Amino acid sequence: MIKSVELLPSAWEGLQKIKYHVMEAFDEKTAEKVTNTILDSLERLQSFPDSGSLTPDPWLNSLGYRMVISDRRNVSIYKRINDTIYVYLIADTRTEYTRIFRDMIICDPELLLQEESHITDRESEKRLQYQEGKGYVL
Repeated sequence: MIKSVELLPSAWEGLQKIKYHVMEAFDEKTAEKVTNTILDSLERLQSFPDSGSLTPDPWLNSLGYRMVISDRRNVSIYKRINDTIYVYLIADTRTEYTRIFRDMIICDPELLLQEESHITDRESEKRLQYQEGKGYVL
């Protein structure tokens, strides 16, 4: 059973980029709708952690990463570790998101070290937790 879905700082950054891009192109209401759709797709992982698909990258798949596509335009790359889902990247599907994520791992080996230690530094981590009746909250 999955106890929590945690968005790592890199995922929050991606979510904010998408939100600001949509806000510039459309309006705040549309941006809110898009971010809610992304967060809803991540919320479903709590109940169905294996519902995501394999990434287009065999190397990432071999490391246990999976992805969820939201509204055909946004992708979230995540990994299940014990009873927690860690979301590493949220990006537009029209970008080279697998290359971006590979580069993140290669350029920042600390990302994998964080994963191995199960993200013990709670000070620098933003958590998205599911609370019954309230949905996801920070």
